[in-house]
Amino acid sequence: MYSVAKIAGVSMLGLFAAGCSNTPYEPIVDGPRGATYQNDLAQCRTLSTQKPKTHEGATAGAVIGGLAGAEDDVEGVVAGAVIGGLIGSAADKSELTDERDVIVFNCMRGRGHNVVG
Repeated sequence: MYSVAKIAGVSMLGLFAAGCSNTPYEPIVDGPRGATYQNDLAQCRTLSTQKPKTHEGATAGAVIGGLAGAEDDVEGVVAGAVIGGLIGSAADKSELTDERDVIVFNCMRGRGHNVVG
């Protein structure tokens, strides 16, 4: 059981390192990036933060992980729930980031910027 926990711990560190990027999305535009662009980008980023956070993936991951670990013992249930919850939480964060990027993309297009990516 110890080796499973060790492997899971190292895996979680890798997931969190990959998912902890705080670099805000910057759309690729064909055109000027002057004061109007910067102002629109700031407003679109603010708009994207209104997308609410959910914890559905973390909850589902904890339940599934707990069930998967249930065949071993109580430690397996707890370890499975923790690992599943962490994986689900990382997936939620990634999905939220993707949705917010799409909001910024569409918002900038709606404000007349030629967004290509």
